[in-house]
Amino acid sequence: MARVPVDMLASEWKLLAHSPRFLARFHVWRARHSALARFASPDAVVGFLRRPGSTSQKDAVLCALLAWAQREPLGARMVLEALRPGFMTLVARLARGSREREELMAMMLAALWEGIRTYPLSRRRRRVAANLLLDTMHRTLVELRAESAWRASWAFQDTPVRERSGADEGKGDVEALLGEAVDAQAITAQEAELILATRIDGSELSALAHAAGVSYDAIRVRRQRAERRLLLYLGFRPVLRGPQKRPSSLARVAGVGSEGPLG
Repeated sequence: MARVPVDMLASEWKLLAHSPRFLARFHVWRARHSALARFASPDAVVGFLRRPGSTSQKDAVLCALLAWAQREPLGARMVLEALRPGFMTLVARLARGSREREELMAMMLAALWEGIRTYPLSRRRRRVAANLLLDTMHRTLVELRAESAWRASWAFQDTPVRERSGADEGKGDVEALLGEAVDAQAITAQEAELILATRIDGSELSALAHAAGVSYDAIRVRRQRAERRLLLYLGFRPVLRGPQKRPSSLARVAGVGSEGPLG
């Protein structure tokens, strides 16, 4: 069975932390922030943040990295590596007993990545690591509860399967169908636009993720879950999936492919 994304974080970091491009960008950012001046390498920063020590000093270092993270995925990747032990503990707690463990972990990783890229530095500069992990847990639970509640509301409804006709192939009819699903609160208007753009108009998920400033996997999982609810709305009962054997990579999960540290 292929390793899931979180299992690949450590090995990918070893490659990234010694790449010439990453080291060059790190030294540029290090020169701009006094909190990073004493660290000779990315590994030194990560080691400091993981060891017991002054919370205020760690907050200063994390704030400097988060300022970088808002501009470049490279900075976000360093924060992610520093938080990896705490993140893995959180994954173990939330993924316990889940039948869709890989998808849940991908969702959590995407939530953490977006939290890092959009962290509100102007008002939350204390206990930064704890804030990021708690935000990840909160975002994941909110999304899971919302979908579980919607599935429960439709579980016993006798929704007929629509018969396809030649007219159903037109874009206008697809838009009308998605509009009905939005009205029924099966999917949101934003999810309908995402499905239409990628499934009908041929837009690439990676391009939409880059334009929106979110991770590739965040938008992929968002579409996947929306399409599952759409199928349920149309009368197709969900099929439980077994373990997936497709290869995974943080370059896709964390949205750091061609635009990121390994690209």
